[in-house]
Amino acid sequence: MIKFAVYDQAGPAKEIPLHHSYLVGKEDLTVPGSIAFENGMIVCRKHSSEAAALGVQIDAGPLGRLCVQTCLLPDREEPYNLYVELARHRIMLLLNKLEEWALSDLPDTHEVITGFEKARELFTGAIATPHDGKVDTAVRVSQLARQSLALGIEAGERMTLLQAERDLAHRTAPPSKKSLSQRHAESTIALSDDTECDEPARAPIGCTLYPDQFSEPLQKIVARSFDFVSVPARWSDIEREEGQRNFVATDRWIEWAVRTAKLPVCGGPLLDLSARALPRWLMIWENDYKTLRELAYEHLKAVVTRYRRAVPRWTVISGVNANMELNFRLEEMVDLTRLAVLTTKKLQPAATVLVEISSPFGEQATHIDRSLAPILYAGLVKESGINFDGFAVRLQMGDGEPGRAARDLMQLSAVLDVLAEFDKPIHITAVGAPSVAFKPPSSQTKHRSLYADPGYWHAPWSPRVQAEWLTSAVTVAASKPCVQSVCWQMLWDSENAPEMRGGGVIASDGKPKPALKRLADTCAALRAGASPLKLPPVEAEA
Repeated sequence: MIKFAVYDQAGPAKEIPLHHSYLVGKEDLTVPGSIAFENGMIVCRKHSSEAAALGVQIDAGPLGRLCVQTCLLPDREEPYNLYVELARHRIMLLLNKLEEWALSDLPDTHEVITGFEKARELFTGAIATPHDGKVDTAVRVSQLARQSLALGIEAGERMTLLQAERDLAHRTAPPSKKSLSQRHAESTIALSDDTECDEPARAPIGCTLYPDQFSEPLQKIVARSFDFVSVPARWSDIEREEGQRNFVATDRWIEWAVRTAKLPVCGGPLLDLSARALPRWLMIWENDYKTLRELAYEHLKAVVTRYRRAVPRWTVISGVNANMELNFRLEEMVDLTRLAVLTTKKLQPAATVLVEISSPFGEQATHIDRSLAPILYAGLVKESGINFDGFAVRLQMGDGEPGRAARDLMQLSAVLDVLAEFDKPIHITAVGAPSVAFKPPSSQTKHRSLYADPGYWHAPWSPRVQAEWLTSAVTVAASKPCVQSVCWQMLWDSENAPEMRGGGVIASDGKPKPALKRLADTCAALRAGASPLKLPPVEAEA
């Protein structure tokens, strides 16, 4: 058992949000356990005696309400000071990234170094304060550690953006006089030729188009703004009633993209095992894996057969490791992944086939039985001999779903670095944040207790904050050497909110948000070999 004493300015804290808390073991693997707040302390009860770290949401002032974590800590009876341990991990992360990103040669006067040194100075002051057992001393130590943590987060974000610009300089080339069709042809190559982890000159930028709307104004926006489009194949949309498939809505966007816009099309996830994508009729088979597997095969076969001449890249499965809706055993997770890959490869041998990591931080693995840490799932899929071409990754925050709590830019960068260690190409298939505050889901949602306020980045979510986050997050993702493409999660808001409420770049009334122009400008900047971070500031809302 690990305990953390939590102090605010008045003394022992009376409460702290634990909705997005989780436990992490060795090698960044989320581990099962329980987390509770008892008498001013966070009490973590693990299912093993190994050292673990706590991830928890904190108020970081002007940097936002963010999830951060401690270092790995052994069990002990005496409680740790929460903010001291959070600051300790941030200092360690900064040191590791300074070395890993070869930034140690930055001058002492650089803002990254001065911020880091100030954070380290405050942390040293916190741990050097004599422990006399008095509440006032513990409060003072916590305040020093909180200041250190905030400065460390700020220095980390600056360091992350600095490294992103350096990496982009290696990936992008000066502008060239190429036609739109030539640029689209290059994007097709980048999207399809993923046999090795050699990055394209740049990561093309796309957007997901859900089939509920189809209009000429939207077509014009897509044609002039993006390098490619992604069209989902949600089971719940295609087969609302068992055995009755309807492809009309999906056909429209795919046919337009291929024949009119000449844009590459990416499809899937074919098997999205989240609540938003599973048809309700399927849930009667949730405890009958054999029947569910047969139904999944029929869905895979129907969709791939229909679109194999138009879609060169498929995300074939997503969310199987999370076990949020269906109760898979470990061997069933791997088997269903193998089925999705093999079926798609058999029907379309030349296709690029991706396996999606839907929640790379894996919060749910601490709280849901049989939920598997995403890093462990990725390793199992690779080691099982499944012939897939790369990983798809969703980087979404600002939504109440587990794994989508707000995090700082260094954490987004760091999780991609971890996934890159698998030596597989990475496609960011859904990057996104909302433009509105979180709204809890209906009571019908399974595991509703895990859906909670996800926090925010820098300021409460708004159209301006969404656009600012988009600029930074897309730039960081597109700069990574093994990231082959980046796709925004959805173009427009809708009542069904297929990804998250307010997560589109066009409002439900048809008015563009600041994020639409920023996404198009980001794509144009990358095409031109420029850094999106040099774009003018996002205009404040009226």
